[in-house]
Amino acid sequence: MSISALEWLLSLASSWALFGLIWTIQLVHYPAFRYVPDFSEFHPHHTSSITMIVMPLMLLEIGLSAYLAYKTGFDWQWAVPLFMVLLIWGITFLKAIPLHDSLSTHREPAVIEALIRINWPRTILWTAKALWISYSFWYTRT
Repeated sequence: MSISALEWLLSLASSWALFGLIWTIQLVHYPAFRYVPDFSEFHPHHTSSITMIVMPLMLLEIGLSAYLAYKTGFDWQWAVPLFMVLLIWGITFLKAIPLHDSLSTHREPAVIEALIRINWPRTILWTAKALWISYSFWYTRT
């Protein structure tokens, strides 16, 4: 079964939006945690604000990835991105969120460094997924 133009567009848009967001978080936000003077006020603002941006995108991405994998009979072209998304969700909920929780009251340099380290796999996975979806789009459209 083929993927519609709207499904492609949503897949490309969510992949590249999350790509841009994760690189901003990895290179700007998380390292800035080291320097924010009033960290106990900043961190709750950061987590609530970023959640309003990232959660709808992540929900769209996982729903769309599961739907497209299912729709195509779990063809490898769509099963691989779904697997990447599931890994991202696992890292997010099993590693990143608990680290954020431990930063919710005060700055802990070791936890900030752990958060930066644990975010690299998510950054790489979202980058790989955006490239995978783009390559798949190009390959199937040419």
